[in-house]
Amino acid sequence: MTALDRRTLAPFAALAAAVVVLLLLPVPGSLSPRLYRAVASTTAGTPGVDLVSLAALGLLATGVAAAGVHVWRAHRDRLPVTLAAAAGVPLAYGTSEGLKLVLTQERPCTRWAYAAQCPPPGDWSLPSNHATVAFAAVVVLAVAVRAAWVAWSGVGVAAVAAAGRVMEGVHYPHDVAVGAVVGVAVTALVAWATGVVVRRRRGGAPATA
Repeated sequence: MTALDRRTLAPFAALAAAVVVLLLLPVPGSLSPRLYRAVASTTAGTPGVDLVSLAALGLLATGVAAAGVHVWRAHRDRLPVTLAAAAGVPLAYGTSEGLKLVLTQERPCTRWAYAAQCPPPGDWSLPSNHATVAFAAVVVLAVAVRAAWVAWSGVGVAAVAAAGRVMEGVHYPHDVAVGAVVGVAVTALVAWATGVVVRRRRGGAPATA
């Protein structure tokens, strides 16, 4: 496995900066709820808004499948790490579900009735599973294809998936920010650990690109 170059990692650096901003929003004057109200009050009633996240996730799933075919045909040396990253997606989802049970944050739509369909009590808000899965998929794309434009495109589509949940009125901005962190961190960790094992088994010799 060759290391990802700086251009491929740049989208994740930009994502990290955006996440830092969003995570700080709840602290000074509860800006995250204010941003939620500003967005959801305008968009939650829009017909088809509930399809935004689903469409973005579908696009990411298609991209991951295409990336898998690309790796199989042209870069077999990347296959172990790509498969590990793909396995990291459900692991990230499970981590997100576990955090929900620990943090037990109510959905914003239980406080402000913007959402057309608010999840029932006990279906916690923090972190966003949609954002977790979306950004975990971006890691798979980056590991498999290793092209800056793919990583940037993936981050953009994942951001749409995350924003769609705020637009629906079912998540705060900091919910999707934490989801993005969980998705990237867990999936990248699995991919990195697998890469270490692969390199050791190959005697430390770098794989071809």
